[in-house]
Amino acid sequence: MGSILLIYGLMAVIPGLLLLVIAIFGADADVDADIDIDADVDLDVDAGDLGGPGALSVKLILLFLVGFGASGYMAVYFQWPLHHVLCGLIGGGAAWFLGYQLLKLLYEQQASSQVRLSSFVGQRGRVVVPIPKDGGTGEIEATNEAAGQSTYFNARAVDPKKNYEKGTFVTIKSVSGKTAIVE
Repeated sequence: MGSILLIYGLMAVIPGLLLLVIAIFGADADVDADIDIDADVDLDVDAGDLGGPGALSVKLILLFLVGFGASGYMAVYFQWPLHHVLCGLIGGGAAWFLGYQLLKLLYEQQASSQVRLSSFVGQRGRVVVPIPKDGGTGEIEATNEAAGQSTYFNARAVDPKKNYEKGTFVTIKSVSGKTAIVE
């Protein structure tokens, strides 16, 4: 009985210490990549669609081992009528499930300050640097009311024969790269 208690105890303590180290020092295995392509192709992929805890992440596996070890230890020590391995599986599964739900909640709370330029199409903006005739480029300030985001765009007129003075309000008709096409 003593060796089984030692094994279950170590199965609870060692992964628990590893989780503590991960929590304190932030030894995380998340990967992030940002790709910016300045072309006439607009590809919108919401990182929230891809985010979330993996079912077999290191944290969740360690939580399962802590629950398995602790439940198995208690089943042997208190001589529960259920077999200690079954108690360990139930305790490990419960620890994994609770950890997964907590991590999922934390991932859902994340936010991004990334400004999607295409979300400004149809919005009004104010010219801050005059937009000259003949396809010249100026600058506008636009606010996306729905997202609560404000940004500056390089801007060109839809009609190359028109110019827009500073302070004029324009409507963004499309976005090409990082340049707004306005009217």
